[in-house]
Amino acid sequence: MQSRLLSLGFAPSVAVAASSSFILALGAPPNGWTLGHWLGWVPLLVIVRREIVSLRQAAWLGLAGGMGVGLGGFPWIAEMLVRFAGLPWALACIGLLIFSIWMAIPYVIWSVGLRAGPREGVASFAWAIVLFVSIQNLWPNLFPYTPLLGFAERPEWMQLAEVGGVHLVESIVIGAALFAARAVVARPGRAMARDFAIAVVIPSLLFGYGSWRMGVLVAEAEGAPSLRVGIVQPNLPVGGVPSGIKMARLTAPSARAERVGVDLIVWPEAGAYPYRIERPFRHDRDLGPGRVLVRHRTATIFGANTRAPGERFGWNTVYSLAADGEVLGEYDKVNLVPFGEVIPIIDPEWVSDLIPYIGHHERGEAPVRFVLPVETSPPRPERTFAAGPLICYEDIIPSFVREVAALPGGVDLFVNVTIDAWYGDSAEPWEHLALAQFRSIEHRIPMLRSVSTGVSAVVDNTGRVVAHIPLRPVALDTLAEFPPEMLVERIALARNTERDPTPFARFGWLFPHACQLATLAIGIGIVRRRGPAGTLEGASE
Repeated sequence: MQSRLLSLGFAPSVAVAASSSFILALGAPPNGWTLGHWLGWVPLLVIVRREIVSLRQAAWLGLAGGMGVGLGGFPWIAEMLVRFAGLPWALACIGLLIFSIWMAIPYVIWSVGLRAGPREGVASFAWAIVLFVSIQNLWPNLFPYTPLLGFAERPEWMQLAEVGGVHLVESIVIGAALFAARAVVARPGRAMARDFAIAVVIPSLLFGYGSWRMGVLVAEAEGAPSLRVGIVQPNLPVGGVPSGIKMARLTAPSARAERVGVDLIVWPEAGAYPYRIERPFRHDRDLGPGRVLVRHRTATIFGANTRAPGERFGWNTVYSLAADGEVLGEYDKVNLVPFGEVIPIIDPEWVSDLIPYIGHHERGEAPVRFVLPVETSPPRPERTFAAGPLICYEDIIPSFVREVAALPGGVDLFVNVTIDAWYGDSAEPWEHLALAQFRSIEHRIPMLRSVSTGVSAVVDNTGRVVAHIPLRPVALDTLAEFPPEMLVERIALARNTERDPTPFARFGWLFPHACQLATLAIGIGIVRRRGPAGTLEGASE
């Protein structure tokens, strides 16, 4: 096998390299083959680092090895373009192809770097890891992403994210893949057996540590104050549903949740609530027929489109409402989706005049914290509890969530309100949830997620989904088949992010930047090894 792999021609090498990202994609939720995350990088590492591969060939192999990230992991992009932009399927598939090429470019850069850099000893391992982390951290993806999102279904493998974030977990998996790749091409013997053993031991140790750490956190949470929360999933498709029906599908499950006894109710993002709120908004009674507390009297967090008098464009806002109707908190979304929520670069008024139905929102100024008007069980009169609101995909942006956690006074839980109905019955809502689970681990506080058609969930401070409502493939003609739902769960508030920040919050977020410095240092060493003809030693052109 060793000689065959080392002498494999370019065409079959492309096929081997292409298997890498498709194996990684097999691990993606829902119900992913998680072992694929540990095996996925091995074929690309084996094929690219051979002596017979030129730098140009390494680039093509990297492209083949990265295309599966988009094609295998994000096929819902095409459906989004059909639903959201109204494109025909042919153009939507071209859009998916372009997106996949963009997602594959980091693998192109990584593969060229692997071929150009050291391929033996500790330096080869360090170079492969720090280069990958640096590229992942710097590359401007449309959605913040990790190839390891399938680990969310086995969060034992995610627990070191509280130390160095997602990138630390990625570096460990890359390290295991490097040992496996070296074993694949090694001659039978002690060295080969050692590398295979290390490749097996690393995931076992990571899983064992994660299991232990999760057990410790669960034990710590047992005596902590807690809230009983009610999360509403109205099962509303995008567009076409009358306002009265939308309100009924929000308020009816809220009333049921109140009857079983909850301290806090959460509704989804703006759009589920059907009315636009004129600012300033001070009290629920000011909303008239759009009142939130029409069938329940429990503190509620909900999303709404808002606009100030005389302004053309408004905000995507989430409010915290007390049981008596007083508005206690207001947050305007900071991170807007380009072209979906904000028109970038070009004058939005000119574009809106040209294309009347395109959306544009004003950007919020900064993150905020909501002081919760609720009493925990057991009561803790000496302190208040606060939530960090996150709208839509803000819960998958590590740097922004870190800003929320660092607010003065800290937060005790995250609350995410979302509409993922744009993506239909696809893997996107599950992938969105998986990426959000990392945030709870990084800061060791729970997260509540109310999503219009699912997946609504409660994530605890270990990153586990302790309760959820599945994705519902609801459409205008199937509303009756998918009635509104509620999720009632008790959550422990064991940590405040100001009083007890995690290693990630203190310094672990610097890990990718340290990798960038290491990449620069090793890269300078590679450049200094250039021969008089300008070629890299050991790399065929």
